[in-house]
Amino acid sequence: MKRKSILISISVITILLIAGTVRLISNKQYFSEQLKMVSEVNIIVPVITDTVKKKVISAEFVENGTFQPFREISVISETQGRVLNVCAETGDYVKAGQILGFTDNNALKSQFELAEYSLQKAEKDLNRFEELSKGDAVTVQQSESARQNYLHSRSVFVNAETQYLNSFFKAPFNGFVSKRHIEKGSFLFPGTPLFDIVETDRVKLILKLTGEQVAQIFKGINVKVTAGPFAGIDYHGKVSAIETSADLSKRYATEIEVLNNPASTIRPGMFGTGIFRLESEKKQLVIPRRAITGSIQDPEVFVVSADSVILKSIEAGSMNNKLVTVETGLLEGDVIVVSGQINLVNGSKISIIH
Repeated sequence: MKRKSILISISVITILLIAGTVRLISNKQYFSEQLKMVSEVNIIVPVITDTVKKKVISAEFVENGTFQPFREISVISETQGRVLNVCAETGDYVKAGQILGFTDNNALKSQFELAEYSLQKAEKDLNRFEELSKGDAVTVQQSESARQNYLHSRSVFVNAETQYLNSFFKAPFNGFVSKRHIEKGSFLFPGTPLFDIVETDRVKLILKLTGEQVAQIFKGINVKVTAGPFAGIDYHGKVSAIETSADLSKRYATEIEVLNNPASTIRPGMFGTGIFRLESEKKQLVIPRRAITGSIQDPEVFVVSADSVILKSIEAGSMNNKLVTVETGLLEGDVIVVSGQINLVNGSKISIIH
């Protein structure tokens, strides 16, 4: 019994669907016949027209992504010794060359000062012997010995200077200390991590672009960038890198270098948007988008011929909110209907509203 009720319900629904479809087809046929009758009795339809022309098209596409640090490095120890002082904490903003800390370097400083004095003395001796050699007052062997002593002193000085300077830990660029790894009194060996530094004067926005989008851009092109938390603020960006291979989603990772704003600082991990505005190198045939009748997949337009219209199929190219490029179907100078198409059929008589 239950099965019979279900079958009856399905049958009723099917009949209603068929009746509705027939009604729609009938209405469409009636509407077409009415339009045809309007055309046949030569009713004049008022329309607004525009002229097909060529112009340079500015295309635009937008993609969302995530900000990442432009540079992020770990400062490591290049010396051995006990940390005497730490001058930066996690979260501090530091400038390039700023001292972040240093080891107990009194012995290294003494060696450096001695090497510096020895080098200055060796340089004076070399200059004196070179002057004397001009008048044959010294032998060639004495002059060469003075030069050898100078070169040895310079090598000792460079080594001592390097060892002394390495006892100071310096920021490699402007940025924030994202992590401090050492404490005062820690004993260091070469390679020990000291600080993690993240550059914030610049960040990079990582976008995933399609093959079609990548084909329209190049390294160095300017990009307008916005950041999620800072509505109404635009940042200057430029394409700094484009992956040569697509990922599994057939998209290409693209890096946008962005100059940060000290008043509204973008931080890594925030969401952002890249706005690409591209201008073609040649003029293209364009029409207003509102001129199209039918679907975008099978576009048609009404072309004015004397006091009537001809319905033509066209092949549309790229488009934006206002304009559509035309590949085939129209010529420059053709006059097309942009308003009033709803009352037209092929061959309708028209009057142009100016």
